[in-house]
Amino acid sequence: MKSMVFSLGTAALFFAVSCWGAGWNFAVSGILSLLLYGALLLLTKPRKKIGGVDVELISGGEELEKKLQEAREDFASIGQSMAAIEDLELKRESQRLHKTAGNLIHFLEKNPEKIMSARRFIDYYQDTASKLLKKYVELQDTGLKTEDVTRLKVRIKQALLTLNRAFEGQFEKLMENELMDMDADIRLLKQTMKMEGYEE
Repeated sequence: MKSMVFSLGTAALFFAVSCWGAGWNFAVSGILSLLLYGALLLLTKPRKKIGGVDVELISGGEELEKKLQEAREDFASIGQSMAAIEDLELKRESQRLHKTAGNLIHFLEKNPEKIMSARRFIDYYQDTASKLLKKYVELQDTGLKTEDVTRLKVRIKQALLTLNRAFEGQFEKLMENELMDMDADIRLLKQTMKMEGYEE
């Protein structure tokens, strides 16, 4: 929006100065103003980036950005629910969930090629966690203490424990190549040190 206002304002100013100030032909000033508007709009348009690379330069970049945005929205929702939870054990589990999700999203932002591999996490696990915590807060806010409500709260806690394991499992799968590379680097380092007499 800001880029559009800036571009339009600059083009209008150019038109006024060229047409009425400099006495250029009305049609020429109009065409040049339109071209200036289009050029400025392209130049000042905010660029979406993933991992420091323009989305437009990444193959399937728009789809990847959309998925990443979904993940960010669910992450924010988990954070809002987490802040409202009164039960200490559930709050602790939701904090753990929130931290893992944040680390995973940060990893995806740096490694956009892994975003499609994280679809299960984004579309199912994180989305489910977001909805469950939101419903829990709604339930908590009713103030009801019936047996059914208490039983449901216990089930939500159990589901969160399972989701925490799933979050960590999904993150580990995404990091599989990095973990293997690190392991290979350590083995190579040990062999090199042994060959050079630094290790018994």
